[in-house]
Amino acid sequence: MSQRLKAQSKMAKQKWAIRIAIVTMLLVFWQTLSLQLPAFSHDPRRIELPAICSVKLQDPKITWQLPTDVEGELTQDNFNVVQRAADLFAWQEFIALNWPAKEGDRGQPDQTATLAQLGPRVWETWKETSEVYRPDGLQPDPWNSLPRQSRLSSQAGLKKVLFRSSKVDEILNDQFQPTKADGTLPGTLTDQRGNVVRYEIRMNKVLFDYVVANKLYQSEKQSSFPEISAPVGSILVKAAWREVSPEEQGRFYTALADVQNLEGDRYQEKLMGLVGFHVMTKTASAPQWIWSTYEQIDNVEGLHPSFFNPDCPSCLQNQQTQPQVPNQITRETPIPAVDPDCSQKSAAVDNIVALNQVIQKGLGDSVWRHYQLINTQWPVPSRQPSSPSTVFTVLPTVLANTTMESYIQKSSSCMGCHAIARSSNAQQYRSADFSFTFADARPVLKNTQIIPPPRSPKTNWARDNWNSILRGYQIANKTYETLPQYVPQAKLHCASCHLSVGADPKASSWFGMIKKYQYPETDDLQKRINSCFEHSLNGLPLPLERDNPESQALITYMQWLDQEAERFKITLPKTAYPNIQKLNGDSKLGQAIFEQKCAFCHGLNGEGRYGSNTYYRPALWGNQSFNRLAGLAQTETLAKFLKSNMPYQFGGNLTDQEAWDLASFIDRQPRPQGPYQKP
Repeated sequence: MSQRLKAQSKMAKQKWAIRIAIVTMLLVFWQTLSLQLPAFSHDPRRIELPAICSVKLQDPKITWQLPTDVEGELTQDNFNVVQRAADLFAWQEFIALNWPAKEGDRGQPDQTATLAQLGPRVWETWKETSEVYRPDGLQPDPWNSLPRQSRLSSQAGLKKVLFRSSKVDEILNDQFQPTKADGTLPGTLTDQRGNVVRYEIRMNKVLFDYVVANKLYQSEKQSSFPEISAPVGSILVKAAWREVSPEEQGRFYTALADVQNLEGDRYQEKLMGLVGFHVMTKTASAPQWIWSTYEQIDNVEGLHPSFFNPDCPSCLQNQQTQPQVPNQITRETPIPAVDPDCSQKSAAVDNIVALNQVIQKGLGDSVWRHYQLINTQWPVPSRQPSSPSTVFTVLPTVLANTTMESYIQKSSSCMGCHAIARSSNAQQYRSADFSFTFADARPVLKNTQIIPPPRSPKTNWARDNWNSILRGYQIANKTYETLPQYVPQAKLHCASCHLSVGADPKASSWFGMIKKYQYPETDDLQKRINSCFEHSLNGLPLPLERDNPESQALITYMQWLDQEAERFKITLPKTAYPNIQKLNGDSKLGQAIFEQKCAFCHGLNGEGRYGSNTYYRPALWGNQSFNRLAGLAQTETLAKFLKSNMPYQFGGNLTDQEAWDLASFIDRQPRPQGPYQKP
């Protein structure tokens, strides 16, 4: 019996030894794991939210983990649910991107930190696009290298350098990415203290690696690249900063930055506060990307708004000014503040104001509680998978940030505008997958089939007729301003239709006009010019006398174009516009295309852009446009023109069907019957 007890006692001791060993191993494993994961990340703080339209979505978390896609992948039947899922994705992404960055490892979060801790944020350590697209077109430095124009700051991490004075301050991008309403004034934004807002554009490593691997930083390589298609997980960020005082920095995320002066010749260290934040993210469910935009809560509201003076009711609102002259900015597209009607399944409504309040409360005493989501734009999944990504339906249809689309808020659609982005190929339109940053590849390539404006005479004939050539160019390029007696109502130029002032083979060029109309043997060319004045310009004919100075100047300019076409070896077109497939247009679909791809230039009502009483973009209908007798008043002719040339500088973006739909919509709009009658 005693031996049996001894054996049982020995077995019991062995079992306890095994148990102790297992517990010890688990403790060692847990301690090792704890060194890799912060205590905070074991149980990330959730912000509890109610169901939306009877669907319970995942609660947002205060975590460094970046979401990979919108919950449900945009496929829920009720678009109100999709909108809430997209807004939660946006907030989750905002929190992750603004997590403190890991020192010495660009783009990585410090997983041992909390959101409230100081230091550069994850996105601030990404590559500024100026690091990727170098002026010489050379390969960018490796991902983890320090920026060439930067140095270490007194804080941990890199010293921020801000040199952009507008969202698209490069000349090329200012032409390509329209964010202005007035062509005579810069697109800068000035706060109420007279300080110009500064901007930066950054890309994550996923996109950087794609650009480098395919040598898309070099324009000639990019030009021959078959199709730009950024990989899933690519993210681009645009940020807007204003100078802040130490007294107000508690309401802003701040950073010390070397800020370039407006003259571009020196830098000065300033304390800058984040006022605008814009994110585009490519996910598996969104080939047109997810677009979310955020602002500091004091931008245009509150006791001391950054960009609005409540004591100046007479100040012009949302108008461009000279730099350092304060802009009076108001929000023209309200942040959604109503609950959805769940029975309206296609409405895509979310009460973002209420959502912001819940999440801001969940952010505790972090500075990020002073920021708000404005809205999130997402693509409705296509029922025609074969359609190019540039053909889409988007909800909501308008998205604007007061610090980035300040002057075109009512007609701003991030997805619609970026859909027209093109590669560096100047001869043929190729999509740049919704990112204008690809256009920063250097050196800039020129379209060799378009004759540049007259700069200096190259032949004896040109020298003898130079003043007349310049006069003809001026008339064609500034028609209603130069000849108001003949164009008293329309605010159009010959160049509004004959793009590049008659020098573009795809836009009803003026090549071969002398031979076609048998000048000077007949006066048919003068009559053809007058047809344009009476119909396309809704004006009055020029006198038919052969020595009429205006007609003669236009004809001499046309003769010069023929000489230059021969010198540049231009392939002369056989038709005014390249032919397209003959289709039936749908004006309702055309209206949606217009709102997405045209309205940011021409206005929601087709009225054009004439800020400071100066032509910037032409009126497409109404009293200041062409009349019913004009060539472009014919739907087929207009469709051909649109397909080859629109959006401006992006001809080829539209499909044949889109061109017909858009032409059908524009054709239905009111315009003068013609011919013009003197009052």
